[in-house]
Amino acid sequence: GQENIANIKTAIKNGESITTIIRNYKKNGALFYNELTISPVYDDAGVLVNFIGVQNDVTARMELEKRISDFYSMISHELRTPVSSINASLDALADGSVTKLSASGAKLVKIALSNCKRLIGLINNILDWKKLQAGKFKLQLQPWPAEEIIDTVIQEITPVCTLRKIRLEKVVENGTQVVMDPERITEVLVNLVSNAIKFSPDDTTISINLKCSDDKNARAKYSVIDKGCGISPENLDKLFLQFQQIDSSEKRSKGGTGLGLAISKAIIDLHHGKIGVNSKPNEGSTFWFTIPELDYADIIRPHQD
Repeated sequence: GQENIANIKTAIKNGESITTIIRNYKKNGALFYNELTISPVYDDAGVLVNFIGVQNDVTARMELEKRISDFYSMISHELRTPVSSINASLDALADGSVTKLSASGAKLVKIALSNCKRLIGLINNILDWKKLQAGKFKLQLQPWPAEEIIDTVIQEITPVCTLRKIRLEKVVENGTQVVMDPERITEVLVNLVSNAIKFSPDDTTISINLKCSDDKNARAKYSVIDKGCGISPENLDKLFLQFQQIDSSEKRSKGGTGLGLAISKAIIDLHHGKIGVNSKPNEGSTFWFTIPELDYADIIRPHQD
């Protein structure tokens, strides 16, 4: 689109590399998607002398991704109503408002309710991703106590940790108010902590750190540190891509849509922040993200879909 063409012009003007996808037409008039990579060439004196361009027809890949995305969206919309109804029924059984359950019955309902809520989370991930792709995903920014995000996440996730004897440790340095969308930042932190729990051994500690500073590019920095299996260097770049999961039997067994980290990155991008991971195999992982200082003039009114 026009935005991608403008980005190419900007990259050339600044002497920077860029890879983007533009729509083009073949000689027979057929529309295709052209992945274009442009890289600057400098001489020994550091002077820009040329650009090299490489293009690939990625139409088949784009069409496949669209079919997958449309399939996910259709399934999600069809599932959300019946799953929400099941969840409400299980909630009523679990709190005893319908009937008194035996100990074994209450345990089974608790397991079913936990899995039902997990399914709702997966469905919401897919629908959120569709909103992000369509540009309809809006932030509701407001000043918010940065430390309160961690407290909310710990309260939400502690029941899951109890079963595995995993402890959540909060470490805060200079907690303060930061302009953010608290619901969405909570979603990001929940996702990072949930992933840490998945890949951590039982009876270990996961540390959730927060550091607030005067750095306008990183007004708040959250880190989630685990003692799990770690991530190999060749897999690090895959983590924040849509529908991507690290392909090993151990990790695949953990489940998921492969969208959680992609959505988290998109949310942090909308905050103009950064997100990343430091990890080595068998040495655990540290997932982190930053929120820069946002001008109060940028605060967005609550969005109505």
